[in-house]
Amino acid sequence: MKNKNNPGIINNSEIIKFLKNNVRERVQRERNNLPVNYREKSSRAIAKKFLNCSFYTVSNNILIYYPFRNEVETTLIIEDALKDNKNIILPRVHNKELELYYVTNLKEQLKAGAYGIMEPVASRCKPAKISDVDLVVVPGVSFDKKFYRLGYGGGYYDRILSRIPKKVKKIALCFDIQVVDSLPVSAHDIKVDMIITESKIYRSS
Repeated sequence: MKNKNNPGIINNSEIIKFLKNNVRERVQRERNNLPVNYREKSSRAIAKKFLNCSFYTVSNNILIYYPFRNEVETTLIIEDALKDNKNIILPRVHNKELELYYVTNLKEQLKAGAYGIMEPVASRCKPAKISDVDLVVVPGVSFDKKFYRLGYGGGYYDRILSRIPKKVKKIALCFDIQVVDSLPVSAHDIKVDMIITESKIYRSS
């Protein structure tokens, strides 16, 4: 990880990137190896905890993600939230940024988009604004006990989270094996406020 202009200097950002990639690969491998029954049972437990938390109770417009790569099954939450008359906002990748849309029907308003992830079809959904959001469910490969997040490396959520007001709570849903003591951190990394796993709830305050 030498500096190109001065080979004697180590580039810290390159070291952090290298360390993040190592954690990303290891945790994704461990998550992929979880038995399907375990993921399903744990997803139900995590969804129940989320739906019972006070942040959810007082929220109206929830920015959440559609599950991918063996993530926690967030559709359980989306369906219950719609029944509770909450507004669900899902992201869509467009021009390397995330656009936000209100979704009321997962079967009719979504299709596979960037990276094969199910996304809102713009013509079938009402656009949403950052200022509409009053609760965020944040995706990630790993989270640490200091509440830092490790994403998939595209930077999409780093950019959008930087625009979310600090008063808006950010909740991570993940399996126990995704929580580590400490992650390599970059200056742009943003903390979450709560981490919910199948066995525990971590609160930042």
